[in-house]
Amino acid sequence: MSTVADPQIAATLDELAGASSRLIDLAVDPTDITDAYAYSRELEAVSRQIRSLQIGFLNAIERSGLHRADGHASPKVMSRHANNLSPAEALRRDKARRMLRAMPLVAAAFAEGSIGPCQVDRITRTYANKRVRHDLEAQDANVAILAARESYETFDRRLTDWERLADEDGAGDRAERSHRDRNFSFHQNFDGSWRIEGGVGALQGAEMDAIHRRFVEREFEADWAEARSRLGNDATVADLRRTDAQRRADAALAAWKAGADIQAGQPGGSSVVTNIIIDKETMERELRRMCGEDPGPDERAKTLLGDAVNDLPLDASDPPGSAKSGGEASSADEAGPRRAGFACCTEDGHPLHPTEAVAAALLGHVRRVVIGANGVTLDMGRLRRLFDGPRRDAVMLSKRRCSWVGCLVPVSDCQADHLVGFNGPKQGSTCPDNGAPLCGRHNRLKERGFTLYRDERGHLHLLRPDGTEIS
Repeated sequence: MSTVADPQIAATLDELAGASSRLIDLAVDPTDITDAYAYSRELEAVSRQIRSLQIGFLNAIERSGLHRADGHASPKVMSRHANNLSPAEALRRDKARRMLRAMPLVAAAFAEGSIGPCQVDRITRTYANKRVRHDLEAQDANVAILAARESYETFDRRLTDWERLADEDGAGDRAERSHRDRNFSFHQNFDGSWRIEGGVGALQGAEMDAIHRRFVEREFEADWAEARSRLGNDATVADLRRTDAQRRADAALAAWKAGADIQAGQPGGSSVVTNIIIDKETMERELRRMCGEDPGPDERAKTLLGDAVNDLPLDASDPPGSAKSGGEASSADEAGPRRAGFACCTEDGHPLHPTEAVAAALLGHVRRVVIGANGVTLDMGRLRRLFDGPRRDAVMLSKRRCSWVGCLVPVSDCQADHLVGFNGPKQGSTCPDNGAPLCGRHNRLKERGFTLYRDERGHLHLLRPDGTEIS
């Protein structure tokens, strides 16, 4: 049953949901290829109309400004949180709605189902080029017709060629565009490894290449010296302990570390530290394995997922009694994800293999942290005004992201904030149980009447100024 306030819209949504359910229940068994084409195309047309409604709704949210009521920075952030979208999908919809707002005929073709999300995304990519945006808007009718009539491949090539001709300002302008659109980012794969993506302009790329090659030479010289010390004059390139590819990767890390060391020595600079979190049992199992012992299967795998209906929520921000938390605590909670006790990751939650964590511990520093039954680091008392040193680390260990619902700022970019104000009427203590990580924006926003508190099970709850909870 729809909970939308407008009765006519609610009734329509109920009808749509009912029709979708009936269609799902029907056994689709096309009689021939013509029937298969018909079903596929008609279903696609309906899905395009739904997609058009989803994207267009963001404009309504922006016009009303309703997203600000719950502290969301934009309609994109609100939609991402409300619909559990990936950041990439939320951004894709937001960019598309901006383009569709400026090109009404393309938007109309999308709404009637004659063009699909693939064409919309392709037009949006061209629309992102500010140098041709005005000219593209003037071609609204032609773009809508071509997107509907031509195959995607033909339409893609046509837009590509049109953009090249419309933006034909020579090599100098292309170099300027490359520099303006420079980007560099890291993405973690599902197996814990990382991939690096980016691009820069000609001059900046030449400088980076020269620096990188210098560090690659240093790594090669180190390998060559090690091989000569091990094998003497008989050493050859084949005896080097690393491949060219491995040296290139290690050279990049060496350059970044050198830059970090220089920054740390500057006035106001600070060392860049990556905290690794590993539980005692996992560390002991890996040490036994390194010593040649087979620790056998990890019994915690049997309880890590537990009963998904009754377990504690994986995200501590989910309120008790919500659909995710499964209501009140039960005996299954004692064997739930937060009771399994497994941890092997960085403080931002990036997963690591135990071999990497233990090897880093052998070369770095190990610090013991005691976690309470509610998943919060134990009390350290009201001794200081600010969360610093171990106190700050303890607060940051409680979450992987900013504690505000829907915010994806990593904990390493957050501030340790008092849940109960230190100088407020209740004089909250500077202990980890009274702290939570908040990004700068939401730390400031919290002072405008919002309340963040932790219940006895360790779950954080965010209340609006009127006392209702943001879920």
